[in-house]
Amino acid sequence: MRWKGWLGILGMLILWSHCWTQSNVLITINYINPLINEYQMTVQNNNTSWSVDQVHVLYTTPDVLQATSTPPGWANSPDVPWDAIPYNLRFEASSPANRIAPGQSQVFKFRTITPTPSEDFYIQFRVVNAANQTKEYAFRVKVLQAIDVPKDAPTSSLTETPAGNVAGFGPGDPILYLNYGFFTPTTQFLIQTRDANSQLRDSVFYPEIPEPPHLRRYFEGDVIREVNAAGAQQNDLWTIEVVATQWCSGAMGWNELYWVYGQERFDRPTVQWRFTPSIRQADGSRRVRLTLRNAGRTPIVGQFWMFTQGSRALTGDALRRWRQQFQPDVLRRIDLPPGGGADIHFTLPSTAPAGRFFYGEFELRQGNLPPTRVYFSHQEFDAPLLIGYLGAGGANRPVQVRILNPNSGVGITKTLTANPNAVWRARLQAGDEPLIQDAGFYEPVWRVRVKPRGALSRTFEEVLLPGGDTLDPYLRIRLVLGDVDENDCINDADLLQVLLNFGARGDNPADLNLDGVVNDADLLLVLLNFGAGC
Repeated sequence: MRWKGWLGILGMLILWSHCWTQSNVLITINYINPLINEYQMTVQNNNTSWSVDQVHVLYTTPDVLQATSTPPGWANSPDVPWDAIPYNLRFEASSPANRIAPGQSQVFKFRTITPTPSEDFYIQFRVVNAANQTKEYAFRVKVLQAIDVPKDAPTSSLTETPAGNVAGFGPGDPILYLNYGFFTPTTQFLIQTRDANSQLRDSVFYPEIPEPPHLRRYFEGDVIREVNAAGAQQNDLWTIEVVATQWCSGAMGWNELYWVYGQERFDRPTVQWRFTPSIRQADGSRRVRLTLRNAGRTPIVGQFWMFTQGSRALTGDALRRWRQQFQPDVLRRIDLPPGGGADIHFTLPSTAPAGRFFYGEFELRQGNLPPTRVYFSHQEFDAPLLIGYLGAGGANRPVQVRILNPNSGVGITKTLTANPNAVWRARLQAGDEPLIQDAGFYEPVWRVRVKPRGALSRTFEEVLLPGGDTLDPYLRIRLVLGDVDENDCINDADLLQVLLNFGARGDNPADLNLDGVVNDADLLLVLLNFGAGC
């Protein structure tokens, strides 16, 4: 068994289709019927001795996923809590003969039963061999659709770090110690360390399957590895490559990076970088802030280059050589003391595409050693901060969205209108800077109150920005209409307002169903929901 295909697939965004390979199992998801939000999932088993006997499609919102076609001999068991995310479809072979044997494939179909399908799924599956041993794997699958929702951004970085002074060699093999930090929610990553001869010395990925609960929705924090560096020579360049997906904009970089020879420690320059989501200006341009920080114990001195108009993700050698193809449009000298930081502000023109890649390179010098070079590729999306679905009766309905961090008191209020599909979108605009400057911006601490006109409000707790959730980005509500005076209580006062405005035409708060006239239908809504919210 081996785990392959990570690097090539992670940066691949294909409209209506996405595939992923893990443990020699290839899974492809196609968006096949937009009219009913239907997907087709093909599971191809390329193993030689392991069969697939369970496949789960995992989601975070209840009553949304529904199977439409199950292969013969496979049972469909909805809402089976095989995982920490309980809302899912489990497909399970009813007998060993029905398993997906090596070299075989099966096709499954499912749909989301609302008109606002998410494009993100966790897929978890189990393989079994002849000795009845089992292994479990999980990963994220993105199916791009022509619908404007918050996105996860592919990111990658490549670090070339020289070995320390051979005079410090002590007993035992040298060690390369790395502490790589993901400072924003990260849904998947792969970190690989290669020596001066490009031989793989260490690899770690997420999500992997620990003991139950099996799967967290995202990773945030530090990845610490102590890599056996046997054979390293002074000035050898070792390479550490990181590929990940994070929320639109995001942060990566080093907490620590050093070599150990016996009792001697040789620190290498470290740098962290964070892009805050872009803020749309009145003229359509977007303001971006990049924050650099020295997390190490030695000063950082060097150069920084960046190109802001990339059209695709770069990894490996293509990332290492980006400056040979593209002329940097940001150039800065770096001179940061330990713990010091700097902000770089730049503007993307209104003509720039909604999603682009930034390519960066750091040249960090320390003493007489060759420089440590860090390269990165980062995608930035012009995507909504939040998106919601009002359900039946929500088409073209005004809605007020209050976004608040109850811990800091930072918040904004958006007055929006849902589109004909009952979907509303809140975007970052000039004046919303307090949100992205809040220390809790990337934490699940936000409280969002959604108040559609004429309906009871709903408050969502522990919301993540941007997006709402790691899988399902929609803040979904079912409209309870009848609240004419907007006090979240449907009572005599609302009934009186309908009666007083009976027959009125045009834009009127008492026109609860938005048909342009206050009549019996609006009166009936108040009576049906009388007492709700009180």
